[in-house]
Amino acid sequence: MARLPERDEEDLAPTGESSRGYAAGEDELHRLMHDLRTHQIELTQQNRELRDAQRALEVSRDRYARLYDRAPVGYCTLDRDAIIREINLTGASMLGTERARLTGTPLWSHLDAGQARALHSHIEAVQRSGERRTLGVRLTPSNTGHVVDLRLESEPARGDDDESVCLTVMIDVTAQRHLVEQLKEREQALSHLAMHDPLTGLANRSLFSDRLDQAIARGQRTGEQLAVLFIDLDRFKLINDSFGHPFGDEVLKDIAARLKEQIRKDDTVARIGGDEFLMLIAPVDSPDAAAAVARKLIELLRRPCAGPRGEIALTVSIGISVCPDDGTVAEDLVRQADTAMYMAKQDGRNTFRFYAADMTKQAFDRILLRTGLSHAVERNELALFYQPQLALDARRIPGIEALVRWMHPVLGCLAPERFLALAEETGLIRGIDTWVLRTALTQRKRWQSEGLDEGTRIKINLSRRELERPGFAEDLGSLLRELDLDARLVSLELTETGVVSDSAAALNTIQRLQRLGVELSIDHFGAFSSSLADLKRLPIGELKMDKSLIDGLPEDIDDAAIARAILALGKTLGLRVIAQGVETQDQADFLRKAGCTIAQGFLYTQPLGPDELMRFVETWT
Repeated sequence: MARLPERDEEDLAPTGESSRGYAAGEDELHRLMHDLRTHQIELTQQNRELRDAQRALEVSRDRYARLYDRAPVGYCTLDRDAIIREINLTGASMLGTERARLTGTPLWSHLDAGQARALHSHIEAVQRSGERRTLGVRLTPSNTGHVVDLRLESEPARGDDDESVCLTVMIDVTAQRHLVEQLKEREQALSHLAMHDPLTGLANRSLFSDRLDQAIARGQRTGEQLAVLFIDLDRFKLINDSFGHPFGDEVLKDIAARLKEQIRKDDTVARIGGDEFLMLIAPVDSPDAAAAVARKLIELLRRPCAGPRGEIALTVSIGISVCPDDGTVAEDLVRQADTAMYMAKQDGRNTFRFYAADMTKQAFDRILLRTGLSHAVERNELALFYQPQLALDARRIPGIEALVRWMHPVLGCLAPERFLALAEETGLIRGIDTWVLRTALTQRKRWQSEGLDEGTRIKINLSRRELERPGFAEDLGSLLRELDLDARLVSLELTETGVVSDSAAALNTIQRLQRLGVELSIDHFGAFSSSLADLKRLPIGELKMDKSLIDGLPEDIDDAAIARAILALGKTLGLRVIAQGVETQDQADFLRKAGCTIAQGFLYTQPLGPDELMRFVETWT
């Protein structure tokens, strides 16, 4: 092999020019190596950041998965056929099945029967509209056996394979449904209570009046007659006095059951108080047909009742008015039947009488009342008595009720029940209301100077007519300014809130009174038409439980349940509840244990004159 010629060392030594080139190459190499190391460091840093980001993403994904699974609502993904593609643990728990057994199954198969079509329609509506839709469904999980109500809220989305799906939120609304049902039941119970007598379950006066109005209107269209029977038990007070009120209540319930057996579908029987009942017979062929009913009732109610010491014989007196012969106004027909009933009692009881215009005794008394009432104020025949409302949890007197009496020169001291209804009918109530208001507020101001507690309100009953009168609130404001009396010391008591809430004039006055600072109270709550809607609509501060609910306490189970319900209602709505007509210590003890904190009644004191009231205040407080 040929050999290359050998070179001298001189030949190998770099020349000046090649030396410079060599140095430049070395610098480039160093720069490249530096860039490479820098790039390597950057890659390492980026890899580290990428790994950190990946770990953070995994942590976030795990956290999301845990939140998704343990969310307080269920989540699931449904395809067009309602097949469960994905579901969280909460949703699986709602359906009462393990998650692994749910995926791939139709949601409707886990619901109660008969809901598949509604679910499919729901999904189609979501996909078609592209909007969120809501559906209520019900199921009974086998692991609990309890009915569950769910609200499904679905919105359209795209699945992993770009298929149309529904993202559905599952919300358990079972507790809400139970609450709504309970509220409806309470509303129905209170509504029934407002229109029915709590002791007998019969219609009360309000419902009877409504039915009578309807029957009169129907009779005017058809020409049919109707009859009103006023039924009163003879000497019933003797039964109460001899055997006690609990037994008397049982007698009343027995009488009510007998009366209900005799009415037809369109007839109505009502208990309007004490031992008084009303019966509406509509239609009635003739007065003779009404008389036949009365005779049958007298025989039916004559059947003895079993008493504590043997059988007790009962008799009744019945008065009858006929429409249209005796008029076409409901109140007139009831009043005429009442007048005829008193004539039956005067004629020996245990009989019936038709109303006649020449029933002189009743007519005379009525004329006497009507004539005297127009001058009662100017003749100073009216008087106010005061009954304190006492705190049961402390020796305080939060309120004092003003009660009007008519010192009639012939008939003696008359309670409001004897003349206020007549005053309403004749329009004389305004003068009486004005006198009562001024007298009561003046007395409250006088007591203030005598040291009566500043928190004690004066309670005054207010008629519907006065409440509807334009300018009433302004007149009251002027009177308060004249007396220099704080409006917060005044409480006005309403009775028929159902009537008030339907009157625009009354509502306008109530709003003005509220701005004035005067409190409103519902009197006789539980006896008249006071609905839950009225409690929400009107600015009420206080409920006065009707005496009829107190009388049966604590023995009567129904009265006790109603009393507790009213106290609970007042507490829920933030209203004070006053028990009126408390007469026994047992009643007071029951009310205190049930949560009632204010009461009034003969157990503590009868209505007092102004000076007697202050002496009572001093002993109580």
